[in-house]
Amino acid sequence: MILYPDYKNSILNVSATIIKHYKGQSIYDSISILEDELKVDPKRVFLVLLDGMGINIINKYLKPDDFLRQHVKQTITSVFPPTTVAATNAVLSGLPPYASGYLGWVQYFKHEKTNAIVFTNEDFYDKSIKTDDILRDTYLKYPTIYDQIQKHSSHVKTYELFPNFRPNGYESLDKQVERAIEISNIDESSFTYLYWTEPDLTQHDYGTDSDTTKAKLLELNGLMDKLGKEVNHNSMIVIIADHGLTNVDGIDLFNDIDLMRMLKRKPSVEPRATNFFVKRFHKKKFKQMFELKYGNYFKLYSKEELYQSELLGFGQKHLLLDDFLGDFLAISITNKMFNFKEHSRFVGHHAGLTQDEMEVPLIIYYQT
Repeated sequence: MILYPDYKNSILNVSATIIKHYKGQSIYDSISILEDELKVDPKRVFLVLLDGMGINIINKYLKPDDFLRQHVKQTITSVFPPTTVAATNAVLSGLPPYASGYLGWVQYFKHEKTNAIVFTNEDFYDKSIKTDDILRDTYLKYPTIYDQIQKHSSHVKTYELFPNFRPNGYESLDKQVERAIEISNIDESSFTYLYWTEPDLTQHDYGTDSDTTKAKLLELNGLMDKLGKEVNHNSMIVIIADHGLTNVDGIDLFNDIDLMRMLKRKPSVEPRATNFFVKRFHKKKFKQMFELKYGNYFKLYSKEELYQSELLGFGQKHLLLDDFLGDFLAISITNKMFNFKEHSRFVGHHAGLTQDEMEVPLIIYYQT
């Protein structure tokens, strides 16, 4: 089933609701159920993002009285593309990809002439290409949700708890939960953002239908249950995901010599939302060939059609969005994805327009 992002009930709107709760401003709608819950004015708010925890696996593997499933208040959507780079930055900025400029794992930076992996600052195709600056800091910086909270509610202390790929990060979710419980025992008003990489990593390797994925989700459920039971009173826990995953079958795009010859640079963004920069006099032929070969699996948008669709959201367009986007974006509406440079072993993936990728939970628990 094809499902489009709902920019009135999405993870972006979760952030907009929280920003407004702390007296900040946002042009994006609040989610009424979260807005109502926050009216109790909890002293501590914890926003937890569990990467890849779509509503599909919650409903499949958790019992109705399990902590995560029991406290689902609403099913909401991710943003587009429903992938970690675009979605986590939507949460942290309160902006959709259209305004933040964060689109996917690989983005072409025109001024640096590199197809950069946004999170690692490496060229995706050629590791010998180096940049002196951290590109996301140079070109994609924004006021974070913490900046906005502190600006408008300066009495609120803010914390972020990340895995150990960040300086001072945590080696396990267990340690993050322990730290969150400690924060709840500090006598201060606070907002804490907690991000963890699972169950995304497990589903990439094992898919959505495996016992390994089920075991990982049960583990996460147990830790969130612990957090709910042990945080100090007057604490609210809001749990979301950036996207869900679906099981995939890869197409080795690099072997399609006829199509690749029509490109002026290599594909970018995501395997299920693939960005094509096409040579000047080949655009009509490219579209015809693409539709013939892959039209049953992917929906092909021109840049103009993509903007008109508002799939990326709306607001003030990022200054580099036109540079990041090519002439066409191919979005998966099936189980297919493109392998850019080698045959992929991924069993599960995301960034397309299926229901499993797009739907995520809004979980709210209040410890009175």
